Amino acid sequence: MSGTDHDARRLLRPLAGEPEHAPRIDVAAAMRDGTRLRRRRTARIGAAFATVFAVTAAAAVLMQLPDRDRDGAQVAAGPSASSGSAPPVAGPGGLPAAPEGAACVSSDVERTPLATDRTGRWTVTDEPALWRDGELVSAVATQGGQFTVSQINSAGTFAATTVDDTTQPWAYVDGTPTLLRGGAGRATAVSEQGRFGGRLGELPVVWDAPDADPALLPLPAGFTSGEVVAVGDDGETVLGTVGTGRTVQITDTAGTGTGLLWLAGGDTRLLPLPPGADWVRPTAMRDDWVVGLVSDGSAFRYDIARDTMETLPAQITWPSAVGADGAVAGLSVPAPVVPARGYRAVLLTGGVVRTLRPDDPADTLYEISGLSDDGTVTGFAVGAPTRGFTSRCG
Repeated sequence: MSGTDHDARRLLRPLAGEPEHAPRIDVAAAMRDGTRLRRRRTARIGAAFATVFAVTAAAAVLMQLPDRDRDGAQVAAGPSASSGSAPPVAGPGGLPAAPEGAACVSSDVERTPLATDRTGRWTVTDEPALWRDGELVSAVATQGGQFTVSQINSAGTFAATTVDDTTQPWAYVDGTPTLLRGGAGRATAVSEQGRFGGRLGELPVVWDAPDADPALLPLPAGFTSGEVVAVGDDGETVLGTVGTGRTVQITDTAGTGTGLLWLAGGDTRLLPLPPGADWVRPTAMRDDWVVGLVSDGSAFRYDIARDTMETLPAQITWPSAVGADGAVAGLSVPAPVVPARGYRAVLLTGGVVRTLRPDDPADTLYEISGLSDDGTVTGFAVGAPTRGFTSRCG
């Protein structure tokens, strides 16, 4: 997953204490009840939901691109009526909604998962602690104040950031922290090979190993800042967001930045902009799939190998994670946005949207912590109390 946001594991989360542009919807009421979490969790949720509200409320004309299969041909919006699923309906803002399938089977877990790897075996929880197959491996030693986990790979290696008097990027291998070189910055990604990504100051960087010097990623002409969102499991492809101002403002109302791929061989590729869009903001990557937000309030899924982009169904407001098969886990926020009303955690798979937590009240907020290759989703529901969960949709 993408992660610090996840984030996220997967997205650009503002530093604690850094001023960011004011969201166009006041989210205080939405966040007040049930969000009295430890600071490391509160920072993640607040940043994510502030952006959800801002992007959704700003939507004017919602674009629609044709769904395409991996060969680039147009495909239907969802299964035929003979599949037994409900037919597509018009969604918020006119976007097409995918058919709704059966709800997933969800169970509460004792601890709050902050990041889960693609196999579902490794998890970092909020104590913080590292777990494998449900068994405690070790407590996680932290340095500094606020502690944020970004992503974890299938060896249990994870990227994290601490914020105190300064912001510091960390690599955790076998539960042992190593301060990444280069000074103040953030560690936002780790690949299956143990290559880390993030930013130093306002510039995107990668570290080939925990003890390696940082390598600055080149910025295309006209861009002056950026941050890594994910490092591909091939160890070569890097996904990020670039802009012309501070990284926390890359996709603000001025539309100063967009998504970028650093490809093997040194090439770069700006993610394509849908018609009328000012920017796209990637939130997660898995293999050839990238998902994220569009400036007009919609969400996208992009196929790197085919260089094709599609609009996600109306139910996907904030795509948090993408699977190797293109399945998307994320949040569904109704339009118009009414803080803390009608939210759902959902999974888009096989052209059908399935609710991850069917029994939660409508004012529940969520964060997705991981989407495993077998379709299992982990995350937590923010309420009284906050509840970690595992949802199985197979």
